[in-house]
Formats: sequence, structure tokens, C-alpha cells
Amino acid sequence: MADWFIATEGVKVVKDSASLWPQIITAVSSAGAALIGVWYGQWLITKREEDAAASKLSSERLFIATELIFALELYAEGCAQVAGDKGQMVSEPNKQPERAPCAGYPALPDFEKVSGDWRSLPAGLIYRIREMPVRRNEAMRAIEDAWANSWPPDHDEFFSARQYEFARMGLKAIHLAKLLRKLSELPRSRLNESSWSAQPLMLEVLHRERKLRVRQEIESSL
Repeated sequence: MADWFIATEGVKVVKDSASLWPQIITAVSSAGAALIGVWYGQWLITKREEDAAASKLSSERLFIATELIFALELYAEGCAQVAGDKGQMVSEPNKQPERAPCAGYPALPDFEKVSGDWRSLPAGLIYRIREMPVRRNEAMRAIEDAWANSWPPDHDEFFSARQYEFARMGLKAIHLAKLLRKLSELPRSRLNESSWSAQPLMLEVLHRERKLRVRQEIESSL
């Protein structure tokens, strides 16, 4: 009799357990759906925040890039005038005529006054832009040294140095402006549209002066 009762109760427990499975499955499914809903809601919030941050970064980058591009390209055009300057003979009373420059040195952009968030630009690009004043100081020292070692009336060494150094400075400025244009998805520069534009003019000067320097090194080593 006891065995029959135990067996009967066992069958009843099994039947009761079986009847609970749909409730358990429903509860687990509901909990899973709730968790997924919470995760998806958080993902949407994060995605919106990331999109807003990316949009702000793009806007800040476009703003400062535009300011820097025009400043750099304007400077490059000034450098091209120096690079292409062959000078002219100037006469003074009671003095031998000497060759003098026609183009003055362009002022480097004041990067401290450029408005916008510099942090929106890559660190490497910021460094190369900020390095421009150092490069200009080096260029001016080379030109001053050439002047000290040049001979009147033509001052060939002086003119060679100023053309070479400012061709390098101008091409550096154009390269940085190109990087900024690419970064901000802006149109291409117009400084290389024709053979008399700033970029091809300075490239011609750079190639000519480099050949001259190689030849001078070879001659001095003989």
C-alpha cells in the first residue's frame, strides 16, 4: 500500500512539473526579452551619442581646416614670389649697381590666432603645422649665411639660397594644405592648375637648385 502511494505521488509530481515547464519557458523568455530590450535601448543611446560626437568633430575639423588651408595657401603664394624672384640691378649714387630682390619675404601665418578646435586634427598634422616657424627660422639663417658669402654685383649665392629655401617652405605649406583638404573632404587646390601656378613654379626652382647643389658638391670634392 505504501509503495503504491509513493508511486502515485511520484506520478503526480512529474505531471505537476511537466505542467510548470510552459510557465518557466515563458518567464525565461520574458526575462530575456527584457534584457535584450534594455541592451538595445542602451545601444541606441550610445550610438546617438557617438554620432553626435562624430558630427561635432567633423564640424570642428572642417572649420579649423578651412582657416588653415587659406592661410597656408596664401603663404605658399608669397613663397612662390620669392622663389621666382631673380632680382634687378639697383643703382645708388657713387656706388656700383648691385642686384637686389624685388619680392619681400611673406609673413608666416600666426597659428595662435587661428580659431577652431585644434584637438579635432590628428596630432601628427598639428605637429607639422606648428613646426613651420622653426623651418622658417632655419631658412632665414641659411639665406643670411649665403648673403654673408655672396659677391656683388650679382649676389648669386644669396639669390640661389632665397629661391631654394622659399621654394621648400612654399611646397611644405601646399603639402600641409593638401592633407587638410583630404582630411576634411574639401575640393582640390588651384595652386597647380597651370605651369605658372605656385606649385609647379616652386617645383621647378627646387629641382634646379638641388641639381646645382649636387654639382657644386661634386666639384668641391675633386
